[in-house]
Amino acid sequence: MFLSRTRPRLLSAAITTLAMIAVVAVSGSPAAHAATVSSSELSSGWALRSATGLADSGATISQVGYSTAGWNPVSLPSTVLAGLVANNVYTNIYAGTNLQSVPDLTGQDWWYRGQFAAAATSPGQVYWLRFKGISYRAQIWLNGQQLDANAVGTFVAHEYNVTSVINPGATNAIAIRITPPRHGCNDLSVCTVDWNPEAPDMNAGVWGRTFVDTTGPVAVRDPYTKTILPLPAINSADLTVYTDVINATSAPVSTTVTATISKAGFPTTTVSQVVSLAANERREIVFDPAGYPALHMSNPALWWPYQFGSPELYQLSVAASVAGAASDSKAINFGIRQFTDYRTAVQGTTFAGYKVNGQPILFRGGGYVWDMLQRWNTKTNKAHVDYVKSMGLNTIRLEGTLGNEEIYDLADAAGVMVMPGFVCCSAWENDSGWSAEQEQVAQASLNTQMRALRAHASPFMWNYGSDQPPNAVHLAAYKSVATGLHWQNPTLDNVATWSNANAGMKMDGPYKWEPPVLWWDTSRQGSAFGTTGEEGTEAPPPLESLAKFLTPAQQWPVGGTAWNYHVGRGGSVFDNTGVYTTGLNRRYGTTTSAADYSKKSEVMNYENTRAFFEAWSARQHTQTFGSIWWMQNNAWPALHWNLYDYYFKPGGGFYGTKKATEPVHIAYDYSGKNVFVVNSTLVARNGLTATVSVHNVPDLSQKYTTSVAVNATANAGTQVLTLPSITGLSPTYFIRLQLKDSGGTTISNNLYWYSTTADALGNKKNWYSTSIKTYANLTGLNSLPSNSAVTTAASRTVAAGQETVAITVTNTSATNIAFFLRPEVTAGNGGNEVLPVTYTDNYISLWPGESTTITAVYQSTDLGGQQPFLRLRGYNVPTASTPVP
Repeated sequence: MFLSRTRPRLLSAAITTLAMIAVVAVSGSPAAHAATVSSSELSSGWALRSATGLADSGATISQVGYSTAGWNPVSLPSTVLAGLVANNVYTNIYAGTNLQSVPDLTGQDWWYRGQFAAAATSPGQVYWLRFKGISYRAQIWLNGQQLDANAVGTFVAHEYNVTSVINPGATNAIAIRITPPRHGCNDLSVCTVDWNPEAPDMNAGVWGRTFVDTTGPVAVRDPYTKTILPLPAINSADLTVYTDVINATSAPVSTTVTATISKAGFPTTTVSQVVSLAANERREIVFDPAGYPALHMSNPALWWPYQFGSPELYQLSVAASVAGAASDSKAINFGIRQFTDYRTAVQGTTFAGYKVNGQPILFRGGGYVWDMLQRWNTKTNKAHVDYVKSMGLNTIRLEGTLGNEEIYDLADAAGVMVMPGFVCCSAWENDSGWSAEQEQVAQASLNTQMRALRAHASPFMWNYGSDQPPNAVHLAAYKSVATGLHWQNPTLDNVATWSNANAGMKMDGPYKWEPPVLWWDTSRQGSAFGTTGEEGTEAPPPLESLAKFLTPAQQWPVGGTAWNYHVGRGGSVFDNTGVYTTGLNRRYGTTTSAADYSKKSEVMNYENTRAFFEAWSARQHTQTFGSIWWMQNNAWPALHWNLYDYYFKPGGGFYGTKKATEPVHIAYDYSGKNVFVVNSTLVARNGLTATVSVHNVPDLSQKYTTSVAVNATANAGTQVLTLPSITGLSPTYFIRLQLKDSGGTTISNNLYWYSTTADALGNKKNWYSTSIKTYANLTGLNSLPSNSAVTTAASRTVAAGQETVAITVTNTSATNIAFFLRPEVTAGNGGNEVLPVTYTDNYISLWPGESTTITAVYQSTDLGGQQPFLRLRGYNVPTASTPVP
């Protein structure tokens, strides 16, 4: 770090060098009085402006009473662009090509200024100022005194002991001068690579939460419980508690550190030790079972991913006291669980697999990204985790989108795993020419982010690199950081075998649309074998969402300037949907309007994601070990790479995924014509019956049927039959799969549409796609008779601001299928679907005379004061809307 001459000395040079945590020393001896222990987030009362044209120094701007007339009022956290958008300096920037009208905001510095009231002082009280995320470089002043001349690193936390600078019980002023990251991902900052345009400010600003804390002379930091099980047994656990304590004074101090582990309904465990700290010392304190037998726990409640069990959480509370007086305390939740990894060779390459509590688990997930302006709140974070769980996925991959700690908390509670790591294709991977400062920032970034992640139950591994591994020197430094932090989960050097044969994961595409057969044909790159760090395809959102960011003229014909602007990074191979649109037109019939394009794309998105996750699930733990769909969601309204769109409207990709990942599921193999039953739970399901029938389109005449008995092994896929060659089929036909238990209850119901002209792949063309030689003929779907004989009934319950709607849909036609039905709860008659929303099922198809009931759940406030209506539409069913009582 570069320090100004007026800055007080650092508390701990070693910690500062490694973790970039700057701490200002304070004089005085501890007193035997209970200090105020508090933490206040500094979110309101801030102002933002460009540093250009402002001659005042930070020493002046950080004086109480300094006028910010003409500045932009902002609430923190906020990037520069987010603050300007909130003040309508730039408006509607996600629509069309409006983002292009925002100038480059990185060629100037930016001032943030805020005032806050500090708590009144008490004997021995210490004040701390903490920043969870500043990008990229900052000069920080408090009450006219510079705290830091170069707080650098987007993913580095910065903390200061400001006791000698604070105005206790009075108003205080902070000034922060921000220097933005460089464009082109040339700094160790946020990089969105090629999935959307770069933010004009490169996400500069105070993007993380900011706090002022008060403690006594000894502060507690980063408590963490590491859990070890006696695998394969899981009837006990050894817990090791780590915590840092800081002597914030310039004199030696003796402190009692107490750790308490508790959970309702279970015995409480308390351990403590007396520690002598030198002046200004920061030290890690350890409680382990060897020294504290109470930390050997019998019959603990384990944390499980939700499909395997309950995600049970304990609480760890760590307190420090001095001379009997409370000095500081921290409490966190943690899970008792253990992730381990193993390697298996498939097709000549060794791939990584993972176990939780001794049970192999197929990780299935998507790549999460935050909003392009890094705006989020609890509702948004919760919706993401709820949607992952609703889709039946168990993993969220974070490729460089690190630091949204509420996501970790929500994933812990939901039983969803987290796969964190650094981003590709940027300064993070172009590390051969790093400066000394960049090396420091990289290690400090890992230190900060691992400290935030290590205590959580949900992370099951860490990726040091994405497409490519760090060089040997930097990788060794990273691993040293992880060892020093007692990281308890597996790690990978990177997740792409093309750059590192021992990576353990492959990343061989595709990234553009391919027909479902590719996922199943294991002779092809990108198919379902081994472990994949990412792959995915284009995914235009439903028309209702398109209309929110594209005008009618921009929606149709597809492929115009505004359309392509929302596909991928301009100038990249992902700046158009040409491959996708060709496949749509060739397979489903030439589209004639935006509505027709959206209608057919929803069906194709469903078909594609369903096949992807089915193929990865069918041979789990023998040939497949984990897969990430690229991407889970979008940073802005986009037409490429998502399972649900920016507005949280679940579409075909969402429901295709949801169908494929049912707890017990029956699936069709497009390549081998096999039928699999996949049991993704830890409980075997015996006495099942699988029935397959094949029907012509449009008359539904049956051309083939068979039934077989099935015992579905726990946590495995089982091949149950192979479809023979069938004569007399129409060019487009249906394959109907049903799985029932011994009592006749349907466990899984799955309908496929395919063709006597099968999709055929050409040779591998490039790193992002495989050429397509022949397209399936699915145009027979367009000849399905219109079916207006579908009825609906709905009932609603409201509790604690949440509404639950039971929707019964019945196909009363005696002859016609109701294909690809979409029930939606809308805000008012003809309004948009209420969002976010979860349904137990959707995009359903009903045979003549069939009925089904699904459930929708949403928040009352998301109706916007409108009455809920039930809208029903389908591929061959006209739109109808009725009020929900």
